[in-house]
Amino acid sequence: MPATCLLAGPRPPAGAAGAAGADMAPLFLYGVVRDDHPPPDPASLGVGDPPGRIQLVRHGPVAAVVSPVADAIRVADRDAERHLDVLLELFDAGPVIPLRLGSVAPDEDAVREEVLGEAAPELRRRLDALEGFVEVHVDADESEMSAIRAVIAADPSLAAARDRSGDADLSNRVALGERVADGVVLRRLHQAEILLEELRPCAVADTGRWAMGGPEDPVLRWAFLVHRDAGPGHLDLEQFDQAVERVRHGHPELVIGYVGPLPVFHFLELVEPDEPAGAASEPSRGRWGW
Repeated sequence: MPATCLLAGPRPPAGAAGAAGADMAPLFLYGVVRDDHPPPDPASLGVGDPPGRIQLVRHGPVAAVVSPVADAIRVADRDAERHLDVLLELFDAGPVIPLRLGSVAPDEDAVREEVLGEAAPELRRRLDALEGFVEVHVDADESEMSAIRAVIAADPSLAAARDRSGDADLSNRVALGERVADGVVLRRLHQAEILLEELRPCAVADTGRWAMGGPEDPVLRWAFLVHRDAGPGHLDLEQFDQAVERVRHGHPELVIGYVGPLPVFHFLELVEPDEPAGAASEPSRGRWGW
């Protein structure tokens, strides 16, 4: 299985696992933290079989979180889950910048030089800016039949055309199907707009995580940047939680998933915590939907 990108972050180092010396195991990379970030105690196990212990490789004001792995590691689903578990454990003690799933360095020197290197001051600045923030994901979808029934019920001409479709020729039936599909797309886009209007006031920034606009696309796959704790002049994670519950009660036709708090990885360009949210960027889709 080729290495896949789960979480956005700095590019993996150029060195490959096979470049490691015979007497030294290569290092699997998880994320970047501040140099004073406490390591997991007791040390957690990382990915691979057998898994290595999590450790920090420090360089200037930051540190990379790594664990030794076999030379020929092949990233499996369980490794992706463990990768995220390690990030969540680290996140409990402070901000973390996730690295791409499957990033491997041949040794600690390569971690210091190629992963951290000259970027260390900028990485530290971003980590400091992300202090107190979390990322949460909201997913919303409606079953295809529910959406089709709603579209037809809202347009009497569609309902009449459906009733006549048994006697219509193929071209007319295709045209009817296209009209319904267009209606489903417009319905989902409208639903997404309403959900975002209700959730955005509780967030600092937001961005799409999945393509939208097609009849097979979900209503919403979105990431939000939220203050973890309450403070003067801003809403916090608890209030965002409450907003999600209101959305669930207000839109029973939708199945709404909610995941978080997560380390921040869709908003790594954040410079100052109080910057207004900008326009949503192009959605980034990982193999597991992150």
